[in-house]
Amino acid sequence: MCEHLRMDPKDDPEARIRELERPLADAARTSELGTHGSNSFPPPPAGPPAPWPGYEPYPPYPAPPQRRTTATPLVILFAVLSAILIAGGVAAFVFFTSAADRSGSGDASSDSRSTTIRKSTAHPTPAPEPVAPGQVSAGQTMIVSGIGEHRTVECRDSTVIVSGVENQLEITGHCVAVTVSGVNNVVTVESADTIGVSGFENRVTYRSGQPEVSNSGQSNVVEPA
Repeated sequence: MCEHLRMDPKDDPEARIRELERPLADAARTSELGTHGSNSFPPPPAGPPAPWPGYEPYPPYPAPPQRRTTATPLVILFAVLSAILIAGGVAAFVFFTSAADRSGSGDASSDSRSTTIRKSTAHPTPAPEPVAPGQVSAGQTMIVSGIGEHRTVECRDSTVIVSGVENQLEITGHCVAVTVSGVNNVVTVESADTIGVSGFENRVTYRSGQPEVSNSGQSNVVEPA
């Protein structure tokens, strides 16, 4: 009589297949439950990929440099100084021209009277002496201007007007009037009746006499030698 041997479940191929299919069935069931029962939104999209090693974004373009207008204050200062020099020179010229005209009219009247008295004796009129360069004849006006001039002027009872910048002037003889304007001019006068100074940092020195001094402007000096 044959004895029926019971097969071990581990050796049963059908049981082995069911054991292998069970995880798949459980996973399918779980997936179906999750699909029908979950109302969650889909996952967000992935972010941008990480940059490569050593990669750096280009820096922004720098702002254009601002140009500094350093020449504008110099131009304005030069224009102001030029206006002051021109105004001072014109005013002095008009003033002393009118004074010279008044003195000339007085000389003319005296000459006419002397001519009337000496009508009986006729003498030849002497010709005026020629004026050398740097000399100012009586009753005339000389204007010296410019930048960095070095001059010597002989004054013969006349008027000298000095303007400009950094001029050096030596005036010999006797002057009716000396007027100095501008900037940083140095004038030496032998003698004068009146001395007028305006502008900035001008220096006037007189060697003799007691002239009538008019000083205006800034940092101007009028003094005896």
